[in-house]
Amino acid sequence: MKTFCVLIVVTLAVTLIAQDAYPTSTQLRWSAALEGDANAQFEVGERYWHTQRASDALIWWQRAAQNGSQNAIKQLQSEFPQHNRRWLNIAAKQGDEGAQQQLADLALHDPVVAWSDWYERFGESELSARARELIAAQNKQSCTIVVPVIARSNASKARYVALLNAVSSTQGEFSDNPVCFAWQRKPEQHCSVADNQQAQCDEAHLSSAVRTIIFADAGRSYTRPKVMVLGQRADSDVIKHEWAHWLGFADEYAMRMPYARDFCLGRYASQPVNIVVTEKQRMTSDELRALWHRLPWREQVSDWRMLARPLGADQWQLGSSNDLERVGLYAAQTCEAVAGRFAWKPVAQETLMERHQSGVWPELYQRLQKPFLLHDSQLSQHQDRAQEREKPHQ
Repeated sequence: MKTFCVLIVVTLAVTLIAQDAYPTSTQLRWSAALEGDANAQFEVGERYWHTQRASDALIWWQRAAQNGSQNAIKQLQSEFPQHNRRWLNIAAKQGDEGAQQQLADLALHDPVVAWSDWYERFGESELSARARELIAAQNKQSCTIVVPVIARSNASKARYVALLNAVSSTQGEFSDNPVCFAWQRKPEQHCSVADNQQAQCDEAHLSSAVRTIIFADAGRSYTRPKVMVLGQRADSDVIKHEWAHWLGFADEYAMRMPYARDFCLGRYASQPVNIVVTEKQRMTSDELRALWHRLPWREQVSDWRMLARPLGADQWQLGSSNDLERVGLYAAQTCEAVAGRFAWKPVAQETLMERHQSGVWPELYQRLQKPFLLHDSQLSQHQDRAQEREKPHQ
């Protein structure tokens, strides 16, 4: 009915314009609006709005928006926010990058939108180039290994994007082992939260031969040899920390018992790439040379004497001078809970293996990583204290 009334008014306006040799500004505005002029249509909508005719204003602002009026889109978003996705779609069709990003984000968290549909519409612009390469490699079936990623809801797509971006950034240019991911929505996947706030997921249906990632609805993240569980608040840095365990990296913060005892006593199948453990803090020259030879990062240390400070009488105090730019031997807090065991790492910086919020992933760590080297639980089965507080060792 209202649309019919609008058409009557438009018809009268055209008739008046035709009969008047000297049309008024109002008549000219109507004429331009009818011919599709976006600015004129916006102004007509404005006049209707100021006379409290909201429905008519909506009609003309929408026409103006569809014809490219940014002012009309802003008014629609301001005065009719309940239809915001409709206005964003109009703006996106006009090439508005901000609107396209907002739509992508809304769809990313929308449980109704499937991953394949999201990727087809937004993947090219919203994912990093390396993340797209991970997907492209999977589609071409050129992956060394494919990791299933299980989610109960399509709303977990945001964590999937974070996973793709995080892994692609840690692999970098030094990776010779292409890894791909396969999104799997399984509503029956169940996870709960343990007393220590760590997520606990049902793994009975998982294949023991395939590494799998599960998105939990709550709880802290953790990693084991074949399963990685990412909690709801797992951001990019947490994901990098967890993924690094599958690359052969151990925690650089103080491990809890009993994991600390087993790890620091050497009960693991493969030597971690970023930590060595000693039984003493002082060594002879021969002992220091032997330590140098067993360092996973020995190629980056040109002289064994760079690992310690001379004390005289053929005694050396372990620990390189505190140089953020030089690879050496620096104290790590990994074995603080175990008497008589001392942990050492190759860099002085606080990396994301010590505190994920640091975001530091040195170039050396890209060179040291050995994808899927990890085969035992002592390196990877841990409670991620780095997620509990800003500084995990306070």
